[in-house]
This record gives sequence, structure tokens and C-alpha cells, in this order.
Amino acid sequence: MRARTRPGRLAAFDRWLSRSEQPLLAQPGVVVDVGFGVSAVTTAELAAALPAHHVVGLEADVARLEAARREFPSLDLRQGLDALREVRNVRVVRIANVGRALTKDDVGALVREALALVVPGGVVLEGTTDVEGHVSAFHAWRHGEATPRLVLHTDGARGFSPWLFRDVLPRALRRDVRPGTPVHGLLSAWAEVWELNRTAAPAESYVRSAEALARQRDDLDVRHLAEGFVAWRSA
Repeated sequence: MRARTRPGRLAAFDRWLSRSEQPLLAQPGVVVDVGFGVSAVTTAELAAALPAHHVVGLEADVARLEAARREFPSLDLRQGLDALREVRNVRVVRIANVGRALTKDDVGALVREALALVVPGGVVLEGTTDVEGHVSAFHAWRHGEATPRLVLHTDGARGFSPWLFRDVLPRALRRDVRPGTPVHGLLSAWAEVWELNRTAAPAESYVRSAEALARQRDDLDVRHLAEGFVAWRSA
């Protein structure tokens, strides 16, 4: 599952939930973190970000699970994906940095299983980050909707170009960044407006170029751009 884990790496996932899913999270429920890896620190951070909810962390590796239970005895940590089927009233499932070790089909199957278990209107987040968590990209799948949103986030610490997102795209999109595909079209169009709006400050260039791109197309959501988020719904 999630091999390398460090504090703050998945903070963008947590902030997106706090900012964009307030109606869903208005009622207490369960939030599941799939594959926390060598440490459950990011699971603990998820629990801290959503204190009204019961957070369950899943990990397949027994040694990692036992070590995490010693490190975070107050967390509800369980072994394997079978435990996902035992949980009820699941409002959110987070699948972060797990797809790198799985095939595209396996990730798709995992997302479908998670969507079948969440409450109506529940959300499944699946995607990846860079090692430090400065750049993130994840699909936000909602129960009952046919297509996900692609949520992109950066804090500008690694500089900025729209192509920076290519290496952290969710598993389903990672090999689709080629001419003629929707995601390539999005990044290409963004790169064009970025060239016209870039400044010496990467974070400012990100915001200005995203705002300019949103004025050109109606499939881009920049309501949470102040927090570093852009959401795109492909056709």
C-alpha cells in the first residue's frame, strides 16, 4: 500500500474535504483511509481534520499495522480491504498514493467497491501526491454520479507550470496525457494562459492562470482557488 508516508503529505486531501464537503460531513459518520503505509501519521491527521467523524485506517501489511497501533493506540486501525466491507455509515473513503502499486484495472475495481459502500452522496477520493505533499491530484468520485471531478492542488513550493501535475495524476489518467485526450487538452490550454499570466511568484502564477483559464471554459471550478484548489469535470 502507501510505502512512504510523512506528516502533511496528504494535507490537501484533508483540506479539500473540509472546504468542499461540508454538507456531506454535517452529519457524523465514518471516514476510511485505505493503505496508510509505514506510518499512520496521515490517518491521524485525517482524524484531527475531521474530529466529528470516526476514522478507520486500513493496511494490508501486518507488521506495519502492528507498529501503527503501537504508535497511535487511539486510532481504529484494521487489516486489509476486507475490513472495508465491515464498516457502515461510510461518508468518505480516501485512497491516496495506493494506485502507484496497482494496475489501472485494480484501482478501478477498488474505487467501484468503495463507491458501493459509501452512503448516498458519499465521496471516494483517489489520487497521488509528490513526496512532500506540495503537489496533489485526485479524483473525487461521488456516489450516484457517473463521472468524477479531477481536483488539482499546489502550494507553489516546487514552482509552477500546469505540466507539474502530470506526474501525480490519478492512476486512471497517468498514461492518458497525450495529444487528443481531454486531460492533455486541459493542461495544454492551461499552459498557454499560464505563459501569458505568469509572474516571478509561482503561487501567484498558479492563481492568475487558473482564473484566466476558468474564464475561457465552463468545466473548471475555482471556488476554492484561494486555498490552492482547482476542480475539473471532464466530458
